[in-house]
Amino acid sequence: MLIGTPEVLEQRKLFDKMPGVSFGNLCFGFLPAFKNGADGETHLAINDDGSIALAHNLDNLPIEWVKSWDDQGRALELLDTIHAGFMRGSEFYTLDDLRDCLQDD
Repeated sequence: MLIGTPEVLEQRKLFDKMPGVSFGNLCFGFLPAFKNGADGETHLAINDDGSIALAHNLDNLPIEWVKSWDDQGRALELLDTIHAGFMRGSEFYTLDDLRDCLQDD
């Protein structure tokens, strides 16, 4: 299931307003991911078959990160400490990080 929380939708609105940057061009090394702000643990968004998802998918994250499920057992909501962002290499970036002029060295 694609992420659809108001916080992420609001972040996407802000992100879409940034000149020269779009969700589409993040495919250059940036992969949808989540980070637990409580302990720093990160996980890539993955599909049911184990492949890396192209969008923020709530399914297949650690069960303890899920706050609620639908009738089919799919994740609907994550804990407040879980943040959506992107992994590039071994680094996690929030949308705010990217908005603040992320540049390669």
